[in-house]
Amino acid sequence: MSHANINNLDSQLAKLVKQAPKEIAPEQDLWLGIERQLDKSEFQQTNSKRSQQWRRLAVASILLLTGVLGSNIWQSSMLPTTEGSALLTTLADIRLQHQQQVEQLSVQQHVNWQTSQFSDPLEEGIKQLRQAAEQIYQALQQSPNDKELWQLWLWTQAKEIELLQQGQSLPVTPLSQGALI
Repeated sequence: MSHANINNLDSQLAKLVKQAPKEIAPEQDLWLGIERQLDKSEFQQTNSKRSQQWRRLAVASILLLTGVLGSNIWQSSMLPTTEGSALLTTLADIRLQHQQQVEQLSVQQHVNWQTSQFSDPLEEGIKQLRQAAEQIYQALQQSPNDKELWQLWLWTQAKEIELLQQGQSLPVTPLSQGALI
């Protein structure tokens, strides 16, 4: 490249720089959204983040459950079914023990965490875990030798107990006097 071509490119670049806008404005005014976020209390922002986390957990759990159940059903249709009466008995015993633990936690309940403003996502998580556990239990009855299904089922039960215990530490809103009458 010759020296004249380089000078010509430099002058073209200088023209383009002079023609470029000095400021770039967004397509829409962003300040309204920023003000709304600034006006929200820290509690509202934290609560919103928590509900988003619960939603993500719920979606991930449902996807995991669907994948495991789908693969299990596919595998069980490919393999001949075998009778695992000892495993089925163990499965029923573990389910009964879990139900007793849940009942014991509800009897020992120190606070009425359902009156907490945070109870909705917690209750939704518990509900989804119970539904998932029931579906996994039904799948385990069909193929009691599936170790991954056992692990998933036991995990859902442990998480349900954990969420029930977390509910005990939620801040509660005192009931009004009219509610006691």
